[in-house]
Amino acid sequence: MVDWLKQLFHPGMDWRECRFWVLDMEFTSLKPREGHILSAGWVCIEGGEIKLETAKHRLFRQGEQHSDNVASSVHIHQITDQQREVGVDLKLWLQHNLLQYQNDYWVFHHAPLDLAYLKDHCKRYDLYWPKPIWFDTLHYERKKLPPGLPGNYRELNLNACRRRYGLPTYRAHHALSDALATAELFLAQIRRELADAKTDRHLRRAYR
Repeated sequence: MVDWLKQLFHPGMDWRECRFWVLDMEFTSLKPREGHILSAGWVCIEGGEIKLETAKHRLFRQGEQHSDNVASSVHIHQITDQQREVGVDLKLWLQHNLLQYQNDYWVFHHAPLDLAYLKDHCKRYDLYWPKPIWFDTLHYERKKLPPGLPGNYRELNLNACRRRYGLPTYRAHHALSDALATAELFLAQIRRELADAKTDRHLRRAYR
């Protein structure tokens, strides 16, 4: 109760002092309980800037709980079974990275899908789930649409959202490229429309 009250009345900290883990993943399916994580790309934002030296990309090899075949979807994500043979172990990657970034803010473009996959795979592998605080650049853009207008995929996909901020088009369906694109979009949203947001609490309120 005391910790909850401290969090409730804490004024927040300058958002530029926070670290944001921007993550994108490629999947075999849009149904987390049926699909598998094929690859992940990520980069960190620190001091209000994208730190390119933190950018990384991993392919995940097949395993006992990850024995899917990607032939039916290779035309989308350009990942082949042969490439995945030299990939890393997904369980070990989850174990290491979810722990390493558990105290950071996480950023996604379409967070519900990515989070569902992460949670489901933590259950599959009996791993700790850190319950992160996260931001969703797609949700932020959807909120700006007129009431009652649902918005379709073309209006809310990553490159369409980026174009509204004058950002260039990047290759889609590559985890690292999409993570960098999401990081740029996140900062563009803050700098253009949330210039008065000084603290992490202000940002969290704006992205709800």
